[in-house]
Amino acid sequence: MRALLIAPAASRAPYGAASALVLDAATLHEGTVPTARGQVSLYLRVHAPDDDLAAASALRPDGIVLARCEGGRDVARLGARLAVLEAEAGLADGATGILAMVGTARGVLGLSSLAGASPRLAGIAWDAEALAAGIGAPAARDAGGLIPPLLQARGLVRLAAAAAGVEAIDTAYPAEGDGLLAELAAARRDGFGAKLARSPDHAARIASR
Repeated sequence: MRALLIAPAASRAPYGAASALVLDAATLHEGTVPTARGQVSLYLRVHAPDDDLAAASALRPDGIVLARCEGGRDVARLGARLAVLEAEAGLADGATGILAMVGTARGVLGLSSLAGASPRLAGIAWDAEALAAGIGAPAARDAGGLIPPLLQARGLVRLAAAAAGVEAIDTAYPAEGDGLLAELAAARRDGFGAKLARSPDHAARIASR
């Protein structure tokens, strides 16, 4: 299973066994990009299709993570902006992929619109903590794992990824707690091809499964 490590912006951001780093585009500049680009893919996270992508695209990332994606229209708008930026930078059209990340109730309900939204769409991920906060739940998990509304959202993410023909990426597990292995087993069972991680240690555990 692929591990996508959400890492702090640092010149030597640890990546361990991760196959990709996810860095916040708003905090990046040329000097903060990890040096081992040949060993790990780089994804830059933006929070809206209208974010200023010019500086981020100059870093030539492998893809953009669209946080708080709320439907196919958001993906299509981001794809159109990337096409312009690629042309200006002399890059091949479509060189920059898009990972749609769902973290709101509106985003969950808009999952069905992602299929066919853009040929750049490479995966669909979701953020359990953001979604829990958005629906007013005190926590994303209880003693039995993810709470029922989030389990439903997770299932819809998996179905939407299958309908779009792209990779399904499971939410990150918190740094604390001992339920990561159980979530990994469930992710493999349900056909998720990757999982977000918030530490190199979690990335290594994910990659070993």
